[in-house]
Amino acid sequence: MKRLVIISTLIVLTFCGQSDKTDNTKQADKQTKTTTEIETAKKDHKTEEVNCTGIYFNSAKQQADSIFAFMEKAKDSSSSNRILWEQKFFCSFPDSFKGMEAVFGHDDENGAAPLYDFPKGENVIQYFSKLESIPDSTYYDKYVRINIGGMWEADNIREAFDFANRLIQDTENACKVLSTFSDKEIKSVFRFMFDGPHPKNEYNKKL
Repeated sequence: MKRLVIISTLIVLTFCGQSDKTDNTKQADKQTKTTTEIETAKKDHKTEEVNCTGIYFNSAKQQADSIFAFMEKAKDSSSSNRILWEQKFFCSFPDSFKGMEAVFGHDDENGAAPLYDFPKGENVIQYFSKLESIPDSTYYDKYVRINIGGMWEADNIREAFDFANRLIQDTENACKVLSTFSDKEIKSVFRFMFDGPHPKNEYNKKL
């Protein structure tokens, strides 16, 4: 546990340190290919304020059906209409780890959640992890919240829903939002990120 706390702190400090540097430099020499792709994508996509008030579902199945339908419409739409459908997709997406379990997980008592099946559920989560049309503050706030209190459960409920890659690729914006959460919440996110069936494996030890 102490090692995990140290790792979490170092990563946050490193990422935030990198973000501070980018505020004062042009970052031309150190920009990675993935970061360049993220920035290019943002220039190609418009972002508009998202209003998710009034979104309510009677069941996890209704929520899952809406999420999947909005994703399919977004993928098949022109760029202007895609933003609308991606906003609906985003607003319908869970905003807590418990919500993720209800839509994508598996419960011993209730069985599989509506989007548990592979690769359907994983594809939906991956689509969420690559959204570019949602304002950064709104997008990363939800992304962090679905990881708070997270625990590895195999299948879809694992690896912080690919938040690590987004944190590396879009460091400045992700870190800016992550830093608004409490230390306890931040440690919880990183605990989930490194969690697994054997969290004390050699890979994590090297990290």
